[in-house]
Amino acid sequence: MLKKILIGILIVLSLIIMASAVLYWKFRNDNKPPISDEDREQLTIMPLPASAELKDDFCVVNGALGITWTGVRSSRLNKALQRFARRVDIPFDSVSTDLKIILSVTCQRLLDTLSLEVDESYSLKISADKIELTAPRETGILRGLESLTQLAVRKKDELSFQQLTLEDHPRYPWRGLLIDVCRHWMPKEIILRNLDAMAALKLNVLHWHLSDHQGFRVESKLFPKLHELGSEGNYYSQNEIREVVRYAADRGIRVVPEFDMPGHSTSWLVGYPELAALPGPFTLERTLLLSNVVMDPTREEVYQFIDQFIGEMTTLFPDEYFHMGGDEVSPVAWNENKNIQQFMADQNLKTPRDLQNYFNKRVHAMLKKYNRKMVGWDEILHPDLSTDIMVQCWRNHKLLFDAVQKKSDAIMSKGYYLDLKLSAGKHYSVDPEILPGAITIKPDTVLWSQYDLKLSVSGNEMDMQMVLYGKDETLRGLFIMMENATGFEHAAREQDHLDFSFQSDFGEVDVTGDFRGDSVSGKMGLGLLSFPFRGVKVGGNDMADTKPPHVEQIKPLLPEEKARIKGGEAAVWAELITDRNIDSRIWPRMAAIAEKLWSPAVLTKNEDDMYRRLEVVSEYLSRLGIRHESGYMEMLRELSEGKPVENLKVLTDILEEVKNYDRMTIYPQLTTLLPLNEVVDAVHPESYPAYRFNKMVREFVKDSTHSVHAAEIEKALILYRDNDPLFQATFNGNKRLERIFPVSGNVRELSIIGLQALDRIKQNIRYSEEEKKLQLDQIQKLTEPQQGVIIAIAPGIRQLVE
Repeated sequence: MLKKILIGILIVLSLIIMASAVLYWKFRNDNKPPISDEDREQLTIMPLPASAELKDDFCVVNGALGITWTGVRSSRLNKALQRFARRVDIPFDSVSTDLKIILSVTCQRLLDTLSLEVDESYSLKISADKIELTAPRETGILRGLESLTQLAVRKKDELSFQQLTLEDHPRYPWRGLLIDVCRHWMPKEIILRNLDAMAALKLNVLHWHLSDHQGFRVESKLFPKLHELGSEGNYYSQNEIREVVRYAADRGIRVVPEFDMPGHSTSWLVGYPELAALPGPFTLERTLLLSNVVMDPTREEVYQFIDQFIGEMTTLFPDEYFHMGGDEVSPVAWNENKNIQQFMADQNLKTPRDLQNYFNKRVHAMLKKYNRKMVGWDEILHPDLSTDIMVQCWRNHKLLFDAVQKKSDAIMSKGYYLDLKLSAGKHYSVDPEILPGAITIKPDTVLWSQYDLKLSVSGNEMDMQMVLYGKDETLRGLFIMMENATGFEHAAREQDHLDFSFQSDFGEVDVTGDFRGDSVSGKMGLGLLSFPFRGVKVGGNDMADTKPPHVEQIKPLLPEEKARIKGGEAAVWAELITDRNIDSRIWPRMAAIAEKLWSPAVLTKNEDDMYRRLEVVSEYLSRLGIRHESGYMEMLRELSEGKPVENLKVLTDILEEVKNYDRMTIYPQLTTLLPLNEVVDAVHPESYPAYRFNKMVREFVKDSTHSVHAAEIEKALILYRDNDPLFQATFNGNKRLERIFPVSGNVRELSIIGLQALDRIKQNIRYSEEEKKLQLDQIQKLTEPQQGVIIAIAPGIRQLVE
């Protein structure tokens, strides 16, 4: 009996130990990163795969590469394999299997059509003598070949791949890039070239913005005056559209067209003024500001026209999604048209937003008739619009949450606007599922006041609200703009003057105002931009029959709501971009967004590692033919007017274009006729030499011995200091370059300050507080933007002084 009891106890103990071991290993594996830090340091590809495990050995290919196929094969896959062989510069043999190294490709099923639901997963295993690429569908093979191309290391006649096991699939199914070809025309070759770059980074949607106030860019055989009168001769023929769609499909990329309506529609109305809310005639917009031109949503003839047009365009664009715009619709013309006002009254449409929703519903029904799903900018959100649409959120992040919580699918563009010239790191910090700036202030139901404001932007007015809580030291509030409420913790009010600031996605916003009784007027400043506003008090604890506004707390997303976030799209709007510099305005920063949308969230939090790989990917894109660097050098050579460009390049390498839309402030009138051929048009949105310099300074300051990078920092500062006299002597008399002589001089002065600070740090001599303030004030003065550019090494020099 005792023996049986002991055996029983041993069995129970064994089970407990086994269960504990299983739980331990499960916990350990659940918390294990999909790529170890050690392996990640060896990877240079973007986007990072979902998981990978590397070995120390390499697969070395000498001569040809043997190819074996399992499963299905197609023309799309054959062309992809040819691109791979061409890029890694190696011949391949699809018949012989007696070669030393074999690439084994296994594709289980062909694609019926590209769609949002298509499977893009693949696995890749590289051993000493074999590379195995396996995927359920063709798209997975396409993505896997792009990874394999980036993994290739070419040394003279030898091609090698690090041995590894890799499993990969995208985080989001919609990973897009919007290219605007309306404000400035972009020939077909530019679109094709950028499709190659998109495929390399596993992007899968080209959002083609094809109509706006400044141009209509597609040939229409049904309504030829659209392109004949609305494009100034710059449009894509229907054959060119088909070519682009085929080219994209071969690379696993869907093409989603956008024809903006009912606003942004001047180019429609030049040829067909009968569609407009107010009588024509109309001419293409030269200015690049907001316009009040809009279609008439009350007339059946308008819908008959749009119906036929959509029918024609769906024969060119086979994708299941069709973008109808819907953004920035000005109600001015609707308000001035008595027939439209009567229609609104008859239909019980109380606001212009309700009228636009009536229009959207009609367009939505047409698209369904043609088996298309509607995409629109977030202004289309309305309680009375069907939820079987895709909402593209651009105005604020909260609208993404609103859309999916109201059961619509949505994609994120807020935070991914490349034309704002923000850094790759800034874009990399934006996660669709994390809402920054949620309201944290505590409302006050005892001491409060609310103001309705009108903000003046380029002659148009935008509605805003301001709510103030508390008083004196507790004064705080909300600023509500474009349906987005942002809290500010502290405000200063001295008698009738108010000051406060808050952080936005575009930077810090400064607000000043002056009260006169129940009225207020002031300015809202963002960088170099300043917009006046005026308003009136509409509520407060001292006003009868008013209640404090409801402050909405942000609800966390439920799993099914997160599933409705389908991904995101970067946007490159072309107000200040031409066919000469568009590549540098997209690449390489777009790679950071591509990784954010493809790779697991846990792998997209290390900005330094992203930048390490971004430089490698930038060189890879140049080898593919992307012109972000070669175009830059061409523009420098043009600016130099035949003189050597070395001293010009030393300067422009550390300059950046000003951020957000600050550049628009330097022109008396911003039009499509601006030549856009100045230094600001040549420099990059983000300077990687400056990034490296600033990073070296951070590491130097952090190092207790102050020896790390000291020599490199000093060498760089001497180069920048001594470049100015050479630059000015070389380009004296060059009118365009003389305009940035003051910038070059400021770089020299900043470099001198940096060298002095560096020397003091080496000698352990601290600045007094007064000396430090003087130096920092001087740095601030020297780094004020000029000619649309900023000096990107300024943060590093400031840190040396601090």
